Amino acid sequence: DHPELPQDTTKEITTKIVNNCARMTTLIKDLLTLSDVENIPLSRLAMCDLHEIIQQCCKTLQDISPEAQIQIHKAKGAEISMLADPNLMEMAFMNLIENAAKYSTPPAQIDITMQMNANQITITVADHGIGIPKVDQEHIFERFYTVDKAHSQKMGGSGLGLSIVQTIIQKHFGRISLS
Repeated sequence: DHPELPQDTTKEITTKIVNNCARMTTLIKDLLTLSDVENIPLSRLAMCDLHEIIQQCCKTLQDISPEAQIQIHKAKGAEISMLADPNLMEMAFMNLIENAAKYSTPPAQIDITMQMNANQITITVADHGIGIPKVDQEHIFERFYTVDKAHSQKMGGSGLGLSIVQTIIQKHFGRISLS
């Protein structure tokens, strides 16, 4: 609309428009995902090997962040499976593992521990990242909550990632916590 503007200014404005469009696209996709998770049809449930799903997430993260150091700890021969929607479980674990890398000083060091006790599966994703201040910890799973809004926007986050993870876990009769 304004051909008289300097090319640098036009480029800067266009970059902002593209970035805002990308952020809005992410937000819309995340809102649609939340809506989808709220209504998981039984037909999507299958026996899932969680170790296999987590290994796949780690491979994906290694493609994105090759310097990340990821260790998976599981009792030898232990089978950690459950009835679940495999795509949603992958989405939840990918978000947690990706956050562990994203909010760590490179190279990220991520330890994933998997345990099966009686009928309970416990999976811990631990990192040596920047951490979350105590005051923010009770809100971290709320929709649109971000600890550092500027950093989250720069990383392309919508503030819905951990809320989606929590909803997925709860819909699979689990619970998620932070320490």
